[in-house]
Amino acid sequence: MSREELEYQVVMLKRDGLSARRIAFSLGISRNTVKKILHKVQQQREEGHDSLLEVKKKRAPRSSKLDPYIPKIQEILDRYEKATAQRIFEILQEEGYEGGISILRNRLRKLRPKPKRKPTIRFETEPGEQGQMDWSPYKLVLKCGTRLQVLCFSYVLGFSRRQFIDFTLQRDFFTLIRRHIAAFEHFGGVPEQCLYDSEKTVVLRWEANRPLYNPSFLQFITHYHCRPIACQRGRAQTKGKVEAPFKYIEGNLLNARTFHSLEDLRETASWWLANRSDTHIHDTTRRAPLELFMAEEAHMLQPLPSHHYDSSEIFFLVGRVDGFVELKTNFYSIPYENVGEILTVRVTDEEVFVYTPELKLVAHHERLPNSKAQKTELPEHRSGSKNVRYGLEPIRQTFCELGEAAESFLTGLIDKHPRNSGFHARKILLLKKSYHCDDIHKALVHAMRYHAYDCSAIERIVTARASPRTLEQVTRQRSLDHLRKLLPTVKQRALTEYHDLLEGSLANHSPEEDDNDSKQKDS
Repeated sequence: MSREELEYQVVMLKRDGLSARRIAFSLGISRNTVKKILHKVQQQREEGHDSLLEVKKKRAPRSSKLDPYIPKIQEILDRYEKATAQRIFEILQEEGYEGGISILRNRLRKLRPKPKRKPTIRFETEPGEQGQMDWSPYKLVLKCGTRLQVLCFSYVLGFSRRQFIDFTLQRDFFTLIRRHIAAFEHFGGVPEQCLYDSEKTVVLRWEANRPLYNPSFLQFITHYHCRPIACQRGRAQTKGKVEAPFKYIEGNLLNARTFHSLEDLRETASWWLANRSDTHIHDTTRRAPLELFMAEEAHMLQPLPSHHYDSSEIFFLVGRVDGFVELKTNFYSIPYENVGEILTVRVTDEEVFVYTPELKLVAHHERLPNSKAQKTELPEHRSGSKNVRYGLEPIRQTFCELGEAAESFLTGLIDKHPRNSGFHARKILLLKKSYHCDDIHKALVHAMRYHAYDCSAIERIVTARASPRTLEQVTRQRSLDHLRKLLPTVKQRALTEYHDLLEGSLANHSPEEDDNDSKQKDS
């Protein structure tokens, strides 16, 4: 208990008739302390109470062995600011100091000059000049009891303090640029510059104290004529206009609210922006952000381009044997005719488009939530007969495109597996996911020598003889080979032809022409 509480307890127990010995025993203090408290209170009652006398006088510090060496310590610190306690201790021992190092360390904490912190200069920007962007993680508990960790994307205009927020489950590059596009749509324009942290999606690394920006992000932000500015590392307060509103989000939007799902959270956030964030009186500007935005900043933003930047993700996937492509653990149906082909998949926030190698659209699906292991199947992809679904004919042309020996291999495959040749052919085509078509074709040629007409045999041969590649490498090599066929063949000439050409030009060049040229230069 505090000293005031102790004095109260002593006086009350004395008033109840307890002796000093009994009071000391019950409170765990000495009898002398009890007597001093009772004497003090009685003296105040008789002589009066003075507030100034209540100020406690500090006890005079006790002298120590270190006191005579204080001037020497100060001299060392003035000369060597970074002198350690151990080094000073050694110097003092040479001077005759017999004390310990602990008391020296305690005294150094008081004697050392405290580092001066550089003040953070708050600055204001002109309307439409600057925006600030940042992320903040939150852990929520949904109404069903499920724990959900979300990321809040926040974009704030520096002048009006008008804010845009959205919640996501990830913060990869495509999520970042899609949230930017939504923010620009929300404001109806783009500021001239924007402040960012050194996250990898924006800044790859720092070199010579200068940021090296992510080329993909630069390509995106250039589309909107906005200049990125990376804050110095360890100086998050530079973006104070976007850091501070997170407290408002926590204390108002997320406080005392429970949500059904991520979609419910995003809908509530949209309502909150219009009815709370835009209309509350800001502590600095003393005006509502929407009011100040409409009055002075909206017309100063750069106009949006006619078409937004394409934020689609592009994947190269092989059509599975069961007539699906797998994307983010989800499965999207494709026609059985495209099984085994390397398909181009374009993914937006809400849709999935599947194209053939010739970029012909064969499937269009609504995007499923990531990591849900769900399937979406279109009826038109399953309208064929069982022969179309599992037979060889729908994929014969695709298989024959592996190379010259593919058709001969199919003949042997049909003779050996007349009932399920289509299954074996599909399994072989799936090897295109990890190996080049030329490597698979070489495996077919090798297998025919030993009459190994089986998908397992082809897989063993390819695994032993070829190096795996990503689909991106395969498609890139295919495009390069196609380009080389289109370009004309360049034949290097013999050096003697250039020598003869040079000798001929010198022989035809007369000395009189040199004299005329020199005269023209002199004139």
